[in-house]
Amino acid sequence: MSTFGLLASVSASTKRAPTISGGKRGAAATNLASLSCTNLDPVDPEVRQRLMLKTPHELLETWVEGGLDILEGDILVVGSAEYPIRAVGEWYWPEDAANYLHLILEDLKT
Repeated sequence: MSTFGLLASVSASTKRAPTISGGKRGAAATNLASLSCTNLDPVDPEVRQRLMLKTPHELLETWVEGGLDILEGDILVVGSAEYPIRAVGEWYWPEDAANYLHLILEDLKT
């Protein structure tokens, strides 16, 4: 098993909003039904500033396998919680010599 595989122990899925039709957008529907990610951790203040994400909500980060169909604006679902994906970046993990995706998520406080 890869090093990343040991760390990616959180089960998740993604949702994506459909394209606008007739001036309306439908509800987001499941895009990827099953994937594994690392724990959701708070974003370092330096990363937040570098990405220029000005939001009053907490930002979280996680990593998933590379090559997945995940876009900014999708929603990461972990358990019953939904986190809008604010940024997606490619990330190389040297221990596994493989590419992964770095996701920046918004934790909407209700």
